[in-house]
Amino acid sequence: MSSLHRFLVLFLSVIQLFTALFSSAVHGSVTPVGEEKETMTLIRRDETALADTIEYAYRVKNAAQGTYTDSARSAYRMGNACMALTHRLTGTAKTAALVSPDGAAYAENTFETFYTDKGGIRRYFETSSADARVNTIRLGLYYYDCHVRDLARGDLRVDKNFHLYGDRLYAQYSLFSAVPTTDVASFGSEIRIPTRSVASLQVCDGSGVHTDLDFDPASVSYAAFDIKNVGVLGFIVPDDGSAQSLTVEKSGTDYVVTQLAAFAPGTGINDNNGEGGYALDCVTFGFRIYTDRTHAFDGVARAAYEEHNPLTVTVAENGSGAVYAGYEALRGTYLIQMDGTDFNKAYYQAPDLHYTAPVTVKNSGDGRTVYVRSNGANGCLEAAALLDGTDTLMPIDVEVCKNFQGDGGEPFYSPRDLQYGDSFFPLSVPAKTSLSFKLLNLYQNWGVSPLKQLSSIEFHVSYYHLSTGVTESNCIAPYFVYGRDGWTLPDFRGRSGVMWSAQPQFNSVGVLKFMVHRDALGRERLSEFSGSVIGSAGLTYADVTDHYTDDAGKYVYSVRHTEMPQTDENRTYYTLKVTFTGDVTYRNFRRDFDLFRFDGRFVDFAMAGWLNEANEPASAPVAAGKTAFHTLGTECPYLGFYRITDETANWLDQNFGSNFALVIKDSRIVCGGRESDAPFAFREDPDAERTCGSLTLDAETLSFKKGDTIEIDMVLLPWGTGRETGDGNVLAVRQDSALSPAVLTAVTGEVLADGYLPTVRCKDGAAQFTLSGGRNNVAVTVTGFASVKPPRIETLSDGTWAPYQVASANGYDGYSVKVNADGSYAFSFIVPTDGEARTFRVTQGS
Repeated sequence: MSSLHRFLVLFLSVIQLFTALFSSAVHGSVTPVGEEKETMTLIRRDETALADTIEYAYRVKNAAQGTYTDSARSAYRMGNACMALTHRLTGTAKTAALVSPDGAAYAENTFETFYTDKGGIRRYFETSSADARVNTIRLGLYYYDCHVRDLARGDLRVDKNFHLYGDRLYAQYSLFSAVPTTDVASFGSEIRIPTRSVASLQVCDGSGVHTDLDFDPASVSYAAFDIKNVGVLGFIVPDDGSAQSLTVEKSGTDYVVTQLAAFAPGTGINDNNGEGGYALDCVTFGFRIYTDRTHAFDGVARAAYEEHNPLTVTVAENGSGAVYAGYEALRGTYLIQMDGTDFNKAYYQAPDLHYTAPVTVKNSGDGRTVYVRSNGANGCLEAAALLDGTDTLMPIDVEVCKNFQGDGGEPFYSPRDLQYGDSFFPLSVPAKTSLSFKLLNLYQNWGVSPLKQLSSIEFHVSYYHLSTGVTESNCIAPYFVYGRDGWTLPDFRGRSGVMWSAQPQFNSVGVLKFMVHRDALGRERLSEFSGSVIGSAGLTYADVTDHYTDDAGKYVYSVRHTEMPQTDENRTYYTLKVTFTGDVTYRNFRRDFDLFRFDGRFVDFAMAGWLNEANEPASAPVAAGKTAFHTLGTECPYLGFYRITDETANWLDQNFGSNFALVIKDSRIVCGGRESDAPFAFREDPDAERTCGSLTLDAETLSFKKGDTIEIDMVLLPWGTGRETGDGNVLAVRQDSALSPAVLTAVTGEVLADGYLPTVRCKDGAAQFTLSGGRNNVAVTVTGFASVKPPRIETLSDGTWAPYQVASANGYDGYSVKVNADGSYAFSFIVPTDGEARTFRVTQGS
């Protein structure tokens, strides 16, 4: 391939990537949401050898998204900047379609898996009578680990695992058995492509490139098809020995691509607990799915070359047990294995210990973009960071995924429920270059403060996990907890309660839901998840926005979840934004519509508290067995429950239960095209199982027009031991987070609007500002700097500027850095505040 041709192929692929980031293809009733990005202005190349990686990570961040296509969850869409694979989960043919980001079809109604029994009969799993189920067990910034499960034929089950990145996709299929068996002759996959849609094809085997069907199936590198009016679709066979063969045949009106696992007929397969005495517990194989919008095969040929010729990776001597373990061909990652630790050691004994892998990647050929995975056998990994060769923190969020072990989320597919801690990040390696960097796996502290992080955790449904250090704060279930039940926060833990004796954790409480309304027949109507945009996975704050589409198609909404590493309370900052997409009238809004709903799950409460119409704190015994409405005041109103009843207090001894409150910081409602002054209301609902309360509007008939909005900044607060007789903690948080929140006043620079994160833009490389209000640890952001080098932070004390210490003895930590679309940088650091004003000066330098 000529240098010019390589450049054109790369240029076209980049244009495709950026175009895709602006598009949202509609599938069913749910429109997937991705992060719309401006094209990044080129950053300075003289500052860090990881400049290309900074840009690459920016482009692919939040491009991978997994969503159900409709409220019935009849199919699941795995989309990125290059393609979308939508897999049916119901019906008699649970197949998949592969399309471009703008919806042009590469292949439809295909991607079947099968096994052949001893009698030679091929049995397809997609015709299984049972519905399929998706569990995306790893998810985050760059990578979704999507599993289509429960497709079964007799005792055999297949796990269709799609490794989805922001710009590529791998399929890995695994065959499991519920009982030991020898009744398997082969295991494979089949993809059908209509011959009428194919302009040309190309297959590369051990002897070279073929444009017909005369090739060696046992040595195929890739098979690719130029799909008319769409582009190239290719299947790259991994070079790991898992595949036995790939064939392409004409069958009727289709080309049929069949790939077989490397499996000897009749070989014994154990049950999935490893019992049976055979050599195999399962059979697995896979391939990379390649697409582009060109009509040339150069791109797929290059991708296949890169898959089969991994870069050279070395890990230097370290105290973390870190080693390079090779290229994971089925997942598409360069694997580093590293030690880790548990909660107690990290919290009590070694809070500043960072597990470090000094890595060098050597590329002797053309430039490449790759993904790296660090894996450890400990499920307590919280966060990770990257330093370049000068030990400068990089503006590259690292995705962390883990499994705690013991939760038993997938008893068939993961019977041993093994712990792990993974960290994923992209890497761009220029041509004929060696890159050196350090990966840090983190647990408790980042600088002089605890770290704050967002990661994912494996369970029976997808979870985001958040913590302050190793102390869990919340878990977010974007797809909800038990099916479509609306339950968003399954773990909701307070810091002002009693810490567990076994580990540094606190009790969880409640079932928490957003946007629940009841129709004319009294049926609850919910919404479907349509995508996540992670603004920050740490290390000084966590910030993620989840998007949803109303089942009735009348509105969409988003919930932005923001946390700081606070140690006195778990102030969970939320912004709810509702946009009505059609005209709708609610006849009894205060009765039928919950903007937010809470119940105690296992516990009941004796007391309810709220801000009354006179803007005064009020409380009363819980109105058990009847509905009670409390009109709320207008000055940062709140509502909540406290003092767990004697009848349910036994749950406290089982490490469950605390008090709950919701505090409104700000709100704006547009109804019928005009600003509405309808007050909020706290509705207590009778419930035989638990105490239940909702935030609603104190109005009956409300008619919203298309384009109307509801926007609320609120604090969700799990607090106390559950035995308190007053709600003074709530009044304190109302004061420090709503009435007198942390705010900036700029002397040099410009204050930027943000509901919870105090932010200022520097001027000519400097910012001076005063921070006032707030309580405990507050994350402050200063943006607009031209250099990635660490900022110089000073504080004014008795008229003298003095260095403000954020780093630990490690020297490189204590702040976080993000890159902006214009190539500038934003630095964040933690300020412990008691509400008193403090003045800072931030400049570029060391």
